[in-house]
Amino acid sequence: MIDGSEGARLDPAVHDVTLGGLIRRSADVFGDRTAVVWPDGAITYRDLNREVNRLAHALLKLGLHGGDRLAIVSENRPEYVVSYLAAAKIGVIVVGINIRWHPEEALHSLSASEPRALMVSGRFQSLLDEMRSRLDPALMTIALDEGAAEQDLNFSHLVAGGSPEEPLVAVQGSDIHNILYTSGTTGHPKGAMISQRAAVLRGLRIAQWFGLSESDGHVGWLPLFHVGGDESLYATLVTGGCFAALPAFDPAVMFRLIEQHRLTWTILVPGTVTAFAQHPERGRHDLSSLRFAGGYADLLSDSVLEEFSSAVGIPYYDAYGQTETSYLVAWHNTPSGSLPTRRKRPAPLLDIRLVDENMRDVPVGATGEMVVRGPTVMSGYWRDPRATAEAFRGGWLHTGDLFVRHEDGTVQFRDRQKSLIKTGGENVYPAEVERVLSQLPAVQEVCVVGVPDEKWGEAVHAVIVVRPGHRLTWGEVDAACLTHLARYKRPRGVTFIEEHEVPRSTTGKIQRTAMVAQLLQRK
Repeated sequence: MIDGSEGARLDPAVHDVTLGGLIRRSADVFGDRTAVVWPDGAITYRDLNREVNRLAHALLKLGLHGGDRLAIVSENRPEYVVSYLAAAKIGVIVVGINIRWHPEEALHSLSASEPRALMVSGRFQSLLDEMRSRLDPALMTIALDEGAAEQDLNFSHLVAGGSPEEPLVAVQGSDIHNILYTSGTTGHPKGAMISQRAAVLRGLRIAQWFGLSESDGHVGWLPLFHVGGDESLYATLVTGGCFAALPAFDPAVMFRLIEQHRLTWTILVPGTVTAFAQHPERGRHDLSSLRFAGGYADLLSDSVLEEFSSAVGIPYYDAYGQTETSYLVAWHNTPSGSLPTRRKRPAPLLDIRLVDENMRDVPVGATGEMVVRGPTVMSGYWRDPRATAEAFRGGWLHTGDLFVRHEDGTVQFRDRQKSLIKTGGENVYPAEVERVLSQLPAVQEVCVVGVPDEKWGEAVHAVIVVRPGHRLTWGEVDAACLTHLARYKRPRGVTFIEEHEVPRSTTGKIQRTAMVAQLLQRK
């Protein structure tokens, strides 16, 4: 803590690259512009900064200081935005809890992060009640809505009692801003520590690479505890744009806000692309302000992307990234009505290499693991030195993703290292098989996994969601694979499922481990 003297104000730590500095500057430059909207309200940059300051002072009064943790269990809402920025101004670390987790998963992350305070939305009051007896009795609980338990503090009362003046707290760019938990496809999720400097630079990189300005507005339905949610927020705030905080993916609400606030971009992941394009209310709204949508084209079939960009009339920005690095490591702009090339150009301010198991660079055309270093890379995993050392072996962040580099400098995703199927002594990359099957007009989504097999060790198995109004047979699947793949790569079986049966992470990615378990239960 520093005092209000002139010398204290010139403390270099106050002028480091921090999120507090970002929102202070935006309040000065974009004061009367709309900063955040939600289904039934809006707030300007100047008023947002005052609310942030009020909460920051309230948290200080509760005894939270730099390095302490504030956990949040909530859907996207303006209070989440205020809490992120208030915590950043005083150096408190935000721990975002995935609202789709089982209570045991939430308890694990709360136990590992040891927060001083826990904010909970009214939507998840039952989750708090279920966990309460197993939480630290000293943990302060803050209710974001009225009608909470008697022992909970009230968010609006805290904010009302705080000062609107800037909290003069020394915060440095290297201080940890938040802990973003990975999807945890194997074992418990790991908490990636993102520094203040990394968070700001992640936002700046997205704003620069996507060409964002104060005229742009983001449809922020992707959760703020996810890298795609918080980075898009910072990219919007740094450019003076408008951030729409939406509690869930709801095309009807999205259409209304796009029309009302002239919003220009959003992120659409598997499970949402088709729903957005085919929603019956889309044609009833003026969506002409929408410039582009972004996401991971490698998780979508060509036909789905082509249908989306043609129907909506906007390009799809095909990005690659991770929680540990930023969601923008490399990207490609797929124009409206075009098929994605799957080739991505590395974005600025990050160094990438494709290496073999001995950290030697692989030649052009060969498959290697992508390793990354740069100012947006995480600071490590929270209280997990072994996992951190493994991730940063050789001085580079290992993504676990396999790519091929082309002569023109672009890179193309091959597969996850851990997804590799070993069948009869041969290696099969699921993504290679998925790319072939995704070309079939009837395929909306496909996931290829390895299932236990007495003869081959593992057998290649395809799980397919068929597009509405289409039919697909095992014979057509097998014929496509025999035409384009070596025989040992073709699936030994196929399972057709409905879209709602696909096990997904919060970001829409298929959870392969859960898919295998689901297949085994069907037997």
